[in-house]
Amino acid sequence: MRKEYSQSSLERENLSDNPFEQFSKWFEEALEFEPHEANAMVLATVDSNSAPSARVVLLKSFSGDGFIFFTNYSSKKGGDISVNNKVALLFYWPQTMRQVRVEGSAIKIDEADSDEYFNSRPALSKASSALSKQSSPLENRDEFDKMVNTLLRSGAEISRPDIWGGYIVKPNHFEFWQGGIGRSHDRFSYSLRGTDGWSITRLYP
Repeated sequence: MRKEYSQSSLERENLSDNPFEQFSKWFEEALEFEPHEANAMVLATVDSNSAPSARVVLLKSFSGDGFIFFTNYSSKKGGDISVNNKVALLFYWPQTMRQVRVEGSAIKIDEADSDEYFNSRPALSKASSALSKQSSPLENRDEFDKMVNTLLRSGAEISRPDIWGGYIVKPNHFEFWQGGIGRSHDRFSYSLRGTDGWSITRLYP
């Protein structure tokens, strides 16, 4: 199952001093080369017992402030974040043999921004989100589907429920990984130094 990695290398002189700018560059290339959702990212959280869990979510937007995703606040990940908002993100782009790790704090975004995104979603997505008790046991999938279809057929306006909205992950650490031949990968970490900006360090493969 071993695969040879890219002949491309990652050198310090080619890195941006700002990790958000470096991420933007790689993300644009991922959008070009990845056949599927380049915005898919693993979100790792920790619960009140210090037990970790991870799942794939979709990045909806990013800026110099952080990375935004949406979910049900009552879900497993929402419950974890409510007791420990330290999270990690992982992007993996196999076509370019790249990974980006992000560590930081997850914070709810403004309700108005959550409303704006919710209202832009297809009706089926809005109905499902409004009725889902995400991460809770579901005894009968057909009954849930009927509820969703009934809501859709009613023609009623579907507003964002209070338990659904967005988080922004504000990073304090990045790592950029470029796969290399013979497992000689290139890795650079960015660590936030308070108000002094980001320090950049090359890591062993």
